[in-house]
Amino acid sequence: MSAPDTQFAIHPDVAQASTPPAWLYRPGPIQARIRDRVLGGWQWLADEPDVPAPTGVLPATLLPGSLAEPLLVTRSNEGLRCVSNACTHRGHLVCSAPARGAQLRCPYHGRRFGLDGAFLSAPGFEGAASFPAPEDDLAQLPLAQWGPWLFTALGTPGGGGVDFETWIGPVSRRVGFLPFERAVRRPERSRRWTVDGHFALYVENYLEGLHIPFIHPGLVRTLDFGSYGHELFPSGTLQIAEAAEGELAFESPLPEGHPEAGRAIAAWYFWLFPNFMLNVYPWGVSLNRVRPLGDNRTAIDFESYVFAPELLGRGAGGDLDAVEREDELAVESVQRGLRASLWRRGRYAPEHEVGTHHFHRLLAQHLFPESS
Repeated sequence: MSAPDTQFAIHPDVAQASTPPAWLYRPGPIQARIRDRVLGGWQWLADEPDVPAPTGVLPATLLPGSLAEPLLVTRSNEGLRCVSNACTHRGHLVCSAPARGAQLRCPYHGRRFGLDGAFLSAPGFEGAASFPAPEDDLAQLPLAQWGPWLFTALGTPGGGGVDFETWIGPVSRRVGFLPFERAVRRPERSRRWTVDGHFALYVENYLEGLHIPFIHPGLVRTLDFGSYGHELFPSGTLQIAEAAEGELAFESPLPEGHPEAGRAIAAWYFWLFPNFMLNVYPWGVSLNRVRPLGDNRTAIDFESYVFAPELLGRGAGGDLDAVEREDELAVESVQRGLRASLWRRGRYAPEHEVGTHHFHRLLAQHLFPESS
């Protein structure tokens, strides 16, 4: 393939831009590039209350099915850390279940580590030259917390990585006043969906509101679609949904000076690059993590955290299962259409697809920084 066929750029003006080429969504070398250059950004890893206290360890896998990176979240007197779960001797998993304790011990050959990942001892290595070395410590990753949620990042070799505060800042500034400390995870409301479509197609569908009147008849009745709005951030987007008359909205007055003060807000929909959604409703929060399982197969993890249970089942967040099924059908249809040899690059609806355009711009910048 020639260079123009293996790279793409997105025009900065949404009114002039064309969407990515079809090969972005098809099997090929581009999928490994997406894994290596895109998915290593900030990812939701675990919930802080799940880490054993006062000292202990929680095994967690970063993006099962794609990155599949085995990690440990540890809690010690020094705080929380994230370290590799692959023993520095032979790669055996150091820990396979949550446990309390002050040290880590690999069950294969007995190598021990501190909760910070530092090498402590290794039976049978007496006489080994230049041992231990720094590489005998478990590798550490950054760990950040917002609300009850823990995040980490592998890094983005393609460039464009951002610090956590820049990444989460727009969410914190907009909805940080809400009682997230009271939000309780409701496992019975959790879902694991799989879609026969590329992960980027699922993100694209989430980021534009143009399809709402056409495929979400139940949702659109709860919204004042004429006031539906978008905002762009350096590493994400916000969709602002006002409630239709008589439908559920945030009842308490918003803080003085809040951008939506005086409006009947039904939901704030945040997307953070590359694959994390945080949907804020009057009853609580739905976190969505989009996980590539293969070239054209995607899993979506839904977790609900409720701080106003009396409001469940109403408004824009009232029937999330129905909305998800409608979205899945649309994404799978697009995936089938993108296999067509006659399809080229599309265009953006300038008023409604600014979020999708922003996602594609970020995607191109991470995949091909030299041409962006």
